[in-house]
Order: sequence, then structure tokens, then C-alpha cells
Amino acid sequence: MPNLRVIITTFLFLLPLSNLAVAMEYEEGTHYVELQIPLNTRNPDKIEVAEYFSYGCPHCYQFEPMISAWHAGLPADVEFSRTPAIWNKSYQAYAQTYFTLIALKSLDKGHTAVFNAIHSEGRRLDSPQAMAGYLAEFGIAPEDFAKAYNSFGVRASVQQADSKGKAYRSGGVPAIIVNGKYRIEGGMAGSNANMIRVADYLIEKERQQIAASQ
Repeated sequence: MPNLRVIITTFLFLLPLSNLAVAMEYEEGTHYVELQIPLNTRNPDKIEVAEYFSYGCPHCYQFEPMISAWHAGLPADVEFSRTPAIWNKSYQAYAQTYFTLIALKSLDKGHTAVFNAIHSEGRRLDSPQAMAGYLAEFGIAPEDFAKAYNSFGVRASVQQADSKGKAYRSGGVPAIIVNGKYRIEGGMAGSNANMIRVADYLIEKERQQIAASQ
């Protein structure tokens, strides 16, 4: 399980985040970066927020309860998604697992479990065989996992995630990409909680720009 300090911090910070973000001014180049080439988003009627992450990243593990609680309360005009990082063979296996869980409609029960297994239980799950064996404990048949893992749809999603990750030009994970325009990293924001505050600020910035253009 994620450590108690992370859970407590999540709930202490989460309630005031939106109001604080609106009240503060964050600067481009200091707290976030504007992407040189904006990315197309899936739904132009929504403000898209993407978390750039990997199951293999301990910082992403620490961030997970906070960002999950935050995106569960996002307003209707904001759409949340995730992009797994693919920097090496292990991260590719984790990315392929993420999209396999989506294909099997098992992300809700598998997402946090995979994080916990790697970082809390110390399991080596950086191969499809090891991952299939672990997820069998959650009722996912190894043959179903293997079929989805090697499917065209999952492989195509991994390729798309790789392309997105390169376009993000992020120096690390976790990172947050707001509406295909802005990248927020912990090193610039200062902390995980500040990453979310900056994201709230940029969401409101995008909301005001959309309203002004209508």
C-alpha cells in the first residue's frame, strides 16, 4: 500500500488546491514549460490533462494517490488521461501492461496493484511473463493477458505513447501535460502538490482563453 504519509498529504493538500492555484500567478519557464509544438488533443471540446508516468518510477508511485484523488474531482470540462513513458525495455513492458489492462477493462483493479507490487512488495514485473503471473492473482487469466498484450491495438497504443512522450520532451516522470500545450515537472513546480496547483492554474488559464475566443 502507498505509505501513510503520502495519503495524509494528499487529503491535506487536495481541498485548497483549486482556490490557491487561481490566486497565485505561475510563470512560464519557472514553474512550467510551454511546448514549442502544441500537440493535438483527443477532444477539442475538453481541456485535456495527461499524466506522463511509468509503473517503474518510484516518484510516480508516490504521486499516484495524490493525482488519482485530484483527477476524480475534476470538473466536466476537463478530460484526464495517462501516457506511459517508454525509455527502456522495462518501461516498454510496463507501458504495454498499462494498455493491456485497458484492453481487458481491468485498469481499475490492476493499476494501483501493479504500482504496489513493484514498489511496496519488491516484485520484478518487467517482463510479460512475470506480469501475467502476478495479475493472475486478480482473476486475469494469463492467456487473456498474453493475447491482449500482443494484440495490434495494444502495440499501436504503445507506439502512440512513445510518439507523445518524445513530443513532451520531458526530463523525467511524473510530469503533467495540460491541453497539449504545457508541461509541468516536479523539479520546476517544487513538489508533487505544487505540480497539481500549477495544473489547476493552467486549466483555468485555458478555460479563460476558450471563453474569450467564443
